[in-house]
Amino acid sequence: MPQHVFELDRQTREDLSIFPNNHGGQSVLEIFDHVTTVGGKEKLRDIFNAPLTDAAQIEQRINAIKYLQNAATTFKPDRLACDYIEYYLKLAQKPTSVSKIKAIERKAMHFIFNNDNDLYTINQGINYTFTLLRDLYDFTIANDYTTLPVLLQSAHSTITATLQHPDFSLVQSLSAKEKLSAIDTAKADHLFRYVGYERIKILLDIVYQLDVFITVGNRAKQLGFCLPVISKSAGQTLNFKGLFHPFIKNPVDNDIIFNNSKNICFVTGANMAGKSSFLKSVAISVFLSQVGFPVPASYMETSVFDGLITTINLSDNINQGNSHFYTEVSRVKHVATQMHQSQNMVVIFDELFRGTNVKDAYDASLSIISAFSKLKKGFFMISTHIVEIAHDLADIENISFKYMESTFENDVPKYSYKLMDGITEERLGMWIVKNEGIVEIIEELLHKQQ
Repeated sequence: MPQHVFELDRQTREDLSIFPNNHGGQSVLEIFDHVTTVGGKEKLRDIFNAPLTDAAQIEQRINAIKYLQNAATTFKPDRLACDYIEYYLKLAQKPTSVSKIKAIERKAMHFIFNNDNDLYTINQGINYTFTLLRDLYDFTIANDYTTLPVLLQSAHSTITATLQHPDFSLVQSLSAKEKLSAIDTAKADHLFRYVGYERIKILLDIVYQLDVFITVGNRAKQLGFCLPVISKSAGQTLNFKGLFHPFIKNPVDNDIIFNNSKNICFVTGANMAGKSSFLKSVAISVFLSQVGFPVPASYMETSVFDGLITTINLSDNINQGNSHFYTEVSRVKHVATQMHQSQNMVVIFDELFRGTNVKDAYDASLSIISAFSKLKKGFFMISTHIVEIAHDLADIENISFKYMESTFENDVPKYSYKLMDGITEERLGMWIVKNEGIVEIIEELLHKQQ
């Protein structure tokens, strides 16, 4: 049975800056993109492009990263070696057989005329491949199979089976030689580029996988990320302690819990109080947990979801002549349609219906949130600056009300960026307008015109 594809559309990827874009700024991918090898970079991007929906597969990746993080492994992928081996393996004219005469002739011609670039590449490629095999052998010796998590046991078995395969019996004797003869070179080349080609490619893939896991574990330690815990409970859960936004310098952390009895979080707060950043930190962590990676929190326990949909930085669809409000409505309709496929989703709306007048925004938000509140599966986060909506929703039991704290000190707003229980009544919009002196600028202009 094919695995369900995790729903993560373009709007969500852009909202959360999952991948680098043309607008600059940080991306989630770049947090972990400190891998050594080119193949590791490609594998990292592949992982980000395919979030998992199977709890066992997610846990296997988490456990592999955790093991390598705690084991302080000495295995270090060599970028130059891997790149050269990849180049070597792509050489034309595969050695389908071993000919002693041809091998001697080729080496002699290279010695006399020094014009056979392929022979140099072959010699270097063989040497680097021997080094790779030795490093992988050392990895298997340093890590007892019985103590390894499932993914690393699989890698261990593949490495061991390859090195013990009859075709690879000559590796140990040849790699021990200081200098290979012409026939030795021919045999090794025949093994690596023909007989054992597919096995070498698989071993390279293991190196890239280890490169990613080791790097991700190290980055988690450096940045204070934790590995998520996949919930085994029957009901859905999403529990954060010490959650923070990974792009913010010296961030403030917060706690939040979702469960079946409280599956909607309604967030209010003044402008610039940190609502959007908080919503993004939740969404980024949900995404990272679905790829089995560390998250920006001190603790996270989560169910496995079928998708993540956010509406945070929604732009007008000018090409189709749609207003911002119509684009918002279309987005909400998209969410409702997707939830017909699966209600096991995390949905986040930041400032719902900001593209219309306050009365329509109020009525539309109240209607949509009330409708979503009837769904008992899936988790929703909705932020707004229209606090009156929250009061009208106060009697709905499965909605938890939170606000981002802000206060005035000496007539100046102060933001703690802490998530508090309840509904805020703080409004800073008019203070910001007054503080910028806009009215005074206009009055000064009128004075000049008189």
